[in-house]
This record gives sequence, structure tokens and C-alpha cells, in this order.
Amino acid sequence: CPSPDLCFSLNVPDVSISSGSGELYLQITGASSYSWVGIAQGESMAGAHYFVMYTSGDSTNVTVSTRVADGHSMPTFNPSTTIELLEGSGIENGIMTANIHCRCPSSNCGSWNGGSMDLTARSTNWIWAHRSGDAINSDDASATIVEHDLYGTLTFDASAHGGSSTNPFLSLSSSTPTIAPPTSTGSVTTSSGPPPRIVRLYTAHAILACFAWASIFPIGGIMIRLLSFPHLLWLHAGLQIFGFCIYTAAVGLGIKLAVNPLFWRLGNKHVVIGLVVFIMFFVQGFAGYAHHLLFKKYQKRTLFSYFHLWSGRLCVTLGMINAGFGFQITRKGFSNWEVITYTVFAVTIWVTYVVSIVVGESRRRKS
Repeated sequence: CPSPDLCFSLNVPDVSISSGSGELYLQITGASSYSWVGIAQGESMAGAHYFVMYTSGDSTNVTVSTRVADGHSMPTFNPSTTIELLEGSGIENGIMTANIHCRCPSSNCGSWNGGSMDLTARSTNWIWAHRSGDAINSDDASATIVEHDLYGTLTFDASAHGGSSTNPFLSLSSSTPTIAPPTSTGSVTTSSGPPPRIVRLYTAHAILACFAWASIFPIGGIMIRLLSFPHLLWLHAGLQIFGFCIYTAAVGLGIKLAVNPLFWRLGNKHVVIGLVVFIMFFVQGFAGYAHHLLFKKYQKRTLFSYFHLWSGRLCVTLGMINAGFGFQITRKGFSNWEVITYTVFAVTIWVTYVVSIVVGESRRRKS
């Protein structure tokens, strides 16, 4: 039981253990406040064999969908796995229960595309997840589900072995279903948030984007306004190009995360602002080149000059602010040390950047 309102039970009968094939019984029990609850054979999402439970179309029963996934992507319905929902399954008193019978290997519960399970093993590894929210209410085994909000791992030990090849969960049922820990358990771990691989992608994206907008781009703007030495212009241009290359890598990682079916966020304001700023700054670079050529020719600012200056200022400001929306996606509040550190550094750099603009414009008017 990962939580008081969520439990999983497994039974591998004696005959299945002795032969290495046969019946496998699985029970999923969870509060109906969950949009879906799932458990899967395997140690990670890649190559796991999923059993996902959600409310049926009439909202009085449950649907169990067997699914597989190639990696850290949304598991899809696997029609080659056949299961049977046994007596005791359904919804009563706000509790969803699925008593599942699966035959190995003919029903793919012992071996499936991507993995297998040794029924004779003293312990077996599983993963679990759930999503809170609106009920799915569907009889479709391929119904769309959205990203989990909690996940973890389970290890069933030898206490899951034994008994005859009949429904082992009937004796646990009563007229008033409740969720309670089984008499003996294996081990349970609980984790909130996305898988470690996705966390690494989030971290790399954040580091690159924050480094570009809160460091390289504004520092390049500060230098061109406050310093004066030979080839300063080319150092400024080289620094901004370097920053744009770093931000391009950050955008690539961001798109990879945004289009992931588990974390679909193409419409999120953080993603939209990030892409808009990326396009604006790309155009801004060419405007800067035109500004330089025309300024040398006419010795005064042109339309390209003002576009280059103001779009750059807008991009730097939006780029810094957009990091905050990124922190919202990963549920990091103002009390988080990473948010505090970034905020202090970004505000310091932005204030220095604005002061350099004021000083630079004042020098220009005087000259």
C-alpha cells in the first residue's frame, strides 16, 4: 500500500510456481478520486507491462487497460494481452477494485514485447503510478490518460506465492469494501514528479536557458554600453552568437520535453514565450548587423537600429521572467533555493543592464 487509499496485491498460485507458467492474479484497489491507477511488471517505464484501471463508461464499474511503452512515453494499449476481470471488481463506497486474472504465457503476462517475468522468482519488481482528477468514465481500453502525479516501485516477495488456482481475492471482499494493508508485504518506494531521465532533461534545459538570458545576453549588452576598446563590437557580436547557440540547445531540449506525450505542454505560457523569444532574438541578430552597416554609412540610427535595441531589451527581460514560469512547471516555489539563487542573480544582472542602458544613452546624447 503506497498510501492509505491505494493498494496492490499479487498472487502466483502453487501450480504456476512449480511449472513456471499458468495463472497470475493481481488486485488493484484505489479511491475513485483518482483519474486512473496503474501497476506494471518491470523496473522502469521502458519495456514494462502495464495494467491501468479507471472508471467505466457508466461510472459504476472499472475498465482495466493492458499497455506497453517503448520508453519514457505514454503507454499505449496492447491488444495482444488478454485478461479477465473476476468477481469482486467494480466501484463501491468510493473505492475502485479490479481483480485481474491473467494466464502465462498465453496471455502475455509472463512474457511480452519488451520484457518478461519469472513466476518462480522469490521476488518480483513492479512500478506503479496514479493520477488524481476527473474520472475517465470510458469502456475503451485505449482511452487517453494524462501524466501521473505520483509514482514509485514495488517489490513483491515470496508472501505473494501459494494457494490454488482460484480467485484469491474473494475471501478479502465484504459487503462494505475498505482499503487496508495486506497481511504481508514486500517493499514500497514512493516518488513524486517525473522519472529521473526527464528530471535530467529539465535540469539541462534550465541551466542552459538561465545561463543565456541571465548572464551572456545581458552582459554582452552591458559591455557594449559601458566599455570602450578596439574590436569591442566584434566581442559583443561573438558573445551574443555564443549565447544564442546555448539558447538554441536549451530550446531543443525544451521542445523534446514539451512534445513528450507524458508532459505535453506546447500550449504552456513558458513554452510559448520561450519560442517567441527565440524567433525574436534570431531576427534581432540580423537587425543588429544591418544597424552596424547603416550606422557606419549614415552616422545615425535607423529603423533597424531601434528594432535591434528595443527587441533586445524586450527579449532579455522576457527571457529572465520566463524562467519563473519554467520553475512553475517543476513545482518549485519561492522557498526553493534554486529559485532564490536565480532570482537574486537575475534581478542584480537586470538592474545593472538597465543602468548600463541609461548611462549609455546619456553618454550618446552628450557626445
